[in-house]
Amino acid sequence: MQSAIQYVLSFLLGYPHLTQYVGYTANMQDWRNYKVVVVPSSFFQNHANGTVTMPLLPLLQLDNLPILFGEPKVQKVGDTWVIYADLVASAFFLLSRYEETLVHERDTHGRFQAVSSLAYKAGFLHRPLVDEYGDYLKKYLQQAGVTLPTHPAQATVTLTHDVDVPFEHRTTRSFLGGIYRRQFKSAVKNAFSSLQNNSVYTFPWLLEQESKLPFATQLYFMRMPLMPCKQDKPYLNYQGKDMQCLINLLKSHNVKIGLHTSYYAGANPQTILAEKTMLEKALNQPMLYNRYHFLRTCQVTDMEILQQIGILHDYTLGFADCIGFRLATTRPVKYLSPYTLQVGSITLHPLMAMDATLFAYMKLSYQQALEQLTSLMQYVKQYGGECVLLWHNTTLAHTNQTPRNLHKQFYQKILELLQITFGNFHQKS
Repeated sequence: MQSAIQYVLSFLLGYPHLTQYVGYTANMQDWRNYKVVVVPSSFFQNHANGTVTMPLLPLLQLDNLPILFGEPKVQKVGDTWVIYADLVASAFFLLSRYEETLVHERDTHGRFQAVSSLAYKAGFLHRPLVDEYGDYLKKYLQQAGVTLPTHPAQATVTLTHDVDVPFEHRTTRSFLGGIYRRQFKSAVKNAFSSLQNNSVYTFPWLLEQESKLPFATQLYFMRMPLMPCKQDKPYLNYQGKDMQCLINLLKSHNVKIGLHTSYYAGANPQTILAEKTMLEKALNQPMLYNRYHFLRTCQVTDMEILQQIGILHDYTLGFADCIGFRLATTRPVKYLSPYTLQVGSITLHPLMAMDATLFAYMKLSYQQALEQLTSLMQYVKQYGGECVLLWHNTTLAHTNQTPRNLHKQFYQKILELLQITFGNFHQKS
């Protein structure tokens, strides 16, 4: 427990050396040893007894900060600022996805939904509340005379793409399937023209556009399903000419490639290692990054399984049904077990927004989507976080409803927004 508390304190403050000034204790005799004290609630004791319950709504407010545990009260005792709101337990609860061990509602894919979350119900899903807790602590450290670092943390951008359907109608079965679905024109065009002209093969365009943001990391997730499952179709032949062309294209641009754990493996984690091993063999490189297909991480303990097989970074943790900050932070954070209270080795990168979330789930217009993304990006910039976006190559394709150019123009606007929000900062640094 102490290692988790120390990690959370360090994460809140952003600079490990500042933890020497902050105590987490109810012992009044110890308060004089610190500049700021956070008084523990009963959360961790209740955890030991197995009696933790969900925080009651509406949440108590401390200077416009929703708090999950403790009292909304601050007072000065001697030279020490004492905060009775348990920001440490509140942060741990949010960062560890503790509520997912208490709330058992899941959607048809076995996923915990935004609408079931405390953040959604309490109205702070679009606020990185944990980062705000850190600011609150640092405000009182300053008032106590502690000098804080003056250089703001540098925000980063990671543009991610899930390679679910890299091309269409390129095999006999896929071609016949297109004909059966009355996709005559596109099936013939895709089957008998070059791969570059395939309706969903938008990777060259993506790579070209994103190269204009040299400060952004590009990360592609590729699937290797080994068990039959309709949600994991189409099954990709990594030795085929088309897949080899895509692999060579990605490698020529030095993008990062990670494992896109299959839908089947999302509920059957014992198969993930085999998928990882097969993909490493096919690509001839280690798989250190992961994202679950359909964002289908069904259990909090999925992250423990990933770290056991050598995955160092996971990019799954956004909600499918609503954009925002699922972990209540803009920053990458180590996995915290809500069961053992141990700090894991795998780093969780909060997924801020996915294309399908904006348009299929939330049903936003392009303008509404841009406005919401702008607001979230400002938080990422403010707190030196990581702006992680997920865009599918198929989203940029032509459909009966929306021409390809409109999809591409919108994505270009997103890239322009990223340049405006983060580009100047990186040029100065």
